[in-house]
Amino acid sequence: MKITKRAQHLIRFQQIVFYALLIAAVVLLSQLSISTNKQFDWTQNHRHTLSDTSLTILHNLKASITIQVFVSPDYEYRSAIVELLQRYQKHSDKLKIQFVDPSFSPDIVRQFNIQQQGEMVISRGEQNQHVFDLSEQSLTNAIVTVSRQSQPWLVFIEGHGERSPYDKSDFGLDTLAKNLESQGIKLRSQNLLEAPELPDNTAALVIASPEKDWLPGEIKIVRDYLDKGGNLLWLADPTQTKSLAPLAEQLGIEFVPGTVLDPNSSMLGIQDPRFVLITDYANHPVGQAVKSVTLLAEATAMQKRDENTESPWHYINLLNSQPNAWVESTPITQANLSQQKYNEGADVSGPVSLGMLIDRDTDKDDSQQQRVAVIGDADFVANSYIGNAANLDLGMALINWLVEDDGLISIPIKTSIGTQLTLSKTQSIIIGFGFLFAVPLLLLTIGLTLWWRRKRR
Repeated sequence: MKITKRAQHLIRFQQIVFYALLIAAVVLLSQLSISTNKQFDWTQNHRHTLSDTSLTILHNLKASITIQVFVSPDYEYRSAIVELLQRYQKHSDKLKIQFVDPSFSPDIVRQFNIQQQGEMVISRGEQNQHVFDLSEQSLTNAIVTVSRQSQPWLVFIEGHGERSPYDKSDFGLDTLAKNLESQGIKLRSQNLLEAPELPDNTAALVIASPEKDWLPGEIKIVRDYLDKGGNLLWLADPTQTKSLAPLAEQLGIEFVPGTVLDPNSSMLGIQDPRFVLITDYANHPVGQAVKSVTLLAEATAMQKRDENTESPWHYINLLNSQPNAWVESTPITQANLSQQKYNEGADVSGPVSLGMLIDRDTDKDDSQQQRVAVIGDADFVANSYIGNAANLDLGMALINWLVEDDGLISIPIKTSIGTQLTLSKTQSIIIGFGFLFAVPLLLLTIGLTLWWRRKRR
């Protein structure tokens, strides 16, 4: 077949058009790749993506926050720091990032007492926080701390066998305390006999399940504190002292005698009905902040006092038990635990309230509220139980509500799912011998088989 000159010209023209379009496509794709930065994080725990917690904080920022990074240009982890901060800047224009070379800025290094390469100082006004490790959790907590309008103080009453924020034992509150401090909340313990005056900067008072009786004078101090509009977190237990009855009367509530039993705990493999599963939360910012089940241990129920007089307090049942739970009125021992069942007329049937939020408008300003939270269990925030399900989220949401940091109520604590391959000694030997002998032998066998088949042809 003879190709005419016209056909040759047409083919050449098509080739020119093809290469021109190809070059244009390459140029356009190059421009698109430069102007567009799209990333996909397929790791199991999304370690290269900011958590919902951090995103919520960044979206809620009202004031500008400065992040000063003290790092040399040739520092080996500088690129990792830049990558982390770019993730934050992508979601908020309130972050002002400055890179400071410690070698050429000795005055600033001395001013902030910088101790290491890569250290970051997060500042807002006169508040500042230092971040020493390259992690999202540390950086986000520092942003939360400086973004608070003030430094709230929690005062834990002690001297009557209460749970302590400095106790590292199973029933202490050390884990909760560390999480609170990481978010800029300051803590202190106070014995009312030794120091009867509560600090003026007390954001909330904490009574954590006292075991010994209070003196009338101590109760009067707390009642006066409430009369003046102070906020209170009361963690109760079935075995707590009865001397606080005047305080409950002032709040317009009463505790139901006995221990709440919940047969639904067996669904989690817990063969002890004293563990109560909470899945029913009030339609309240604190309840909405808890995304899954919480677990209470040996809880007591409560209810509003039946009084005819109108009360200035508003009541919300925050935590409600399952309908088939009940309040067991008889003493429970390990011997009779498995034999417990609901007795109509003697026991109180569910659902019962195990947590109540109480508030009222203050006399000084109707736009502000006095806030009280009464929870019928102190174990859920104890060191041995706070890691269960959403217990920590509930505890942090309660504290943020009490110190009136409503913007932080819905921010849960970020937890990472660690992925680690652990092999036994036998498994390691099998894998080692497999790569050293089995794989080469398999490849040799395949090669000899192919050679033998080709030779027979």
